[in-house]
Amino acid sequence: MRTWLRLTLLASLLPVVAVNSAQAQRRGLVDITPRGDRHGAWIHLGIGAGDEAFRFANESSWDTSSPTKPAFSLRIGGTVNPYLRLGGELTGWAATYTSAASGERVSEYLGGLLVIGPAYPVRTLGLFVKGGAGLSRSGANVYGGVGTHEDGFAWSAGLGYEVRLARGIFLTPTIDYLQHRSESRDGPALYDRLTTIGVGFTFQPGRY
Repeated sequence: MRTWLRLTLLASLLPVVAVNSAQAQRRGLVDITPRGDRHGAWIHLGIGAGDEAFRFANESSWDTSSPTKPAFSLRIGGTVNPYLRLGGELTGWAATYTSAASGERVSEYLGGLLVIGPAYPVRTLGLFVKGGAGLSRSGANVYGGVGTHEDGFAWSAGLGYEVRLARGIFLTPTIDYLQHRSESRDGPALYDRLTTIGVGFTFQPGRY
């Protein structure tokens, strides 16, 4: 009988211990558990300075006459584990300038819709490398003239670091490279590249 009473008393105390342990990880209604893993859904909004250049397959040098102009990126995805995230990225660059050769107003653009995979080599650091591939478009319009564009495929690579500002909010400086390639029936393939140095905010909603 005494043994049974001891077991009953121990079983009744277990829920109390579990509740006290859980409450020890809270301050009021705020969860202060030390967990810092990447998890769940995430979204990144970024802007930067984009340097664009292009060349055709039968040329050896890149045309770098386009000015450096703003570029943007929107990334949304989920977390596979603390070392890997997967998602989609919409990125673009546009520049409007006066051509030195013709004196015409020209608007150029390059954009892509990609599947990306940011990888984090060290679990406890915000450092990540990014690779991706998808569809892209490179084009130019002349004011009062004819516009043209090329649809093709692109690949991308990047490097960044997430600096925690608040719970689930990170300041994220980045360096990104995007290269577009498209075929033409009337001429050689077009290569268009974009190098961007930027900064953005990464949001990881949900409770830690």
